[in-house]
Amino acid sequence: MEYVQNVDDIKNDGIKNLRDDIDKIDMELLELLSQRKAVSDKIIHKKLLRSLPVLDSAREKEIVERCLSVDFGLSDSFVNKFFNLIFDESKRQYYKLERFNSVLDYIKRKPIMIAGPCVVESEEQINIIASSLSALGVKYLRGGTFKPRTSPNSFQGLGNLGVKYLSEAARAHNMFSVTEILEAEQLEENYDLIDVVQIGSRSMTSYGLLKSVGALTATDGKLVVLKRGFSATLTEFLQAAEYILQAGNPNVILCLRGIRTFEQIDSSLRFTPDLASILELKERTKLPVIFDPSHSVGRSDFVVEVSNAALQLGADGLMIETHHSPANSKVDANQAIMPQSLLNILNL
Repeated sequence: MEYVQNVDDIKNDGIKNLRDDIDKIDMELLELLSQRKAVSDKIIHKKLLRSLPVLDSAREKEIVERCLSVDFGLSDSFVNKFFNLIFDESKRQYYKLERFNSVLDYIKRKPIMIAGPCVVESEEQINIIASSLSALGVKYLRGGTFKPRTSPNSFQGLGNLGVKYLSEAARAHNMFSVTEILEAEQLEENYDLIDVVQIGSRSMTSYGLLKSVGALTATDGKLVVLKRGFSATLTEFLQAAEYILQAGNPNVILCLRGIRTFEQIDSSLRFTPDLASILELKERTKLPVIFDPSHSVGRSDFVVEVSNAALQLGADGLMIETHHSPANSKVDANQAIMPQSLLNILNL
C-alpha cells in the first residue's frame, strides 16, 4: 500500500509541475498582453493628437493573416477570436480617449457652461434636465451624487447609483458628466462614468484627497474643478490647486463660489459673491477661472445678473444650478433656476 501511495505522489508531482508551468505561462501571457496594450494606447494617443483615423480594419486583417500563416497548433477560429478580443479592448481605450479629448475640446470654447441640478434625485429627473440643457447647447451636465450635508439627517444623494444615472443621461444627450467626490474611493469606483471631477469647497483643504485625485487623474489628465473654500484666501486656493497639479494633472479649473463675510449677519444672500477675485486670479494664474453664482447668492432671482457680471469681469465660464421644477428640488430649491433662464446670460 505504501508503494502505491508513492507512485500516486510521483504522478501528482508531475501534474503539479506541469500546472506550475501553465501558471507561469499564464502570467507571461498577461504581461505580454499588458505590454501590447500599452504600445497600442500610445499609437492611439499619437493618432488622436495628429487628427489621424484611429480605427484601421485593414491593419487588423493584416495582423490576423500574418499570425495564421505560422502553424502554432491553434485553430484558425481560436486565433481570430483571440485577436478580435484584443482589438475590442484597444477600441474601448480609443473611445475612452476620444471622449476625454472631446471634454478638453469643449473647455476651450468660452464661456464654459456647467449646469444641472444640485443633486441627482432620480433617473427621470436628470434626463428631463439633461434634455433641456442639451437643447440649449450646454455640454457639461452637473449633478450631486455624494452630497456633503451639514446635517447627517439631510438627503445625502444617491451615491454610485446617482453617478450611473448622471453618466447615462449625459451620454444619451451628447453631454459630459460633472460630479463632486468626497473620497478617492468614490472616484476609483466610478472613474469611467465621471467625465469631470468636482472637488467641493468643504474639501478644498483635504490635502490628502487633492493628492489622491491628482495622482488618479494624472495618467489621462481628466478635468478637475476645484471650488474655493468659503473661508479660504486666494493664496490658499491656489496652493490647494498645486496639490493636484504637482501630483501630475495639469487640467484644473478654479471655481469661485462666494465667501463668508460679516455681510451674512443681516444679508439675504447665502454668501458674498467674490466677483473681484476673478480679476486677481486671472492675473495670478493661467488656469481657467469659472464662477458659481448659485452658491454665491443663494437666490434664484439674482443668478442671471451675477452670472453676466462674472462674465463681464473675465470669468471663463459658469457653474449654475438648474432644475426643471426648482420649487420641488430636494436640495437648494431657492437658488436653482429653470434651464430656459440660461438664455438670458451674456454670450451663451
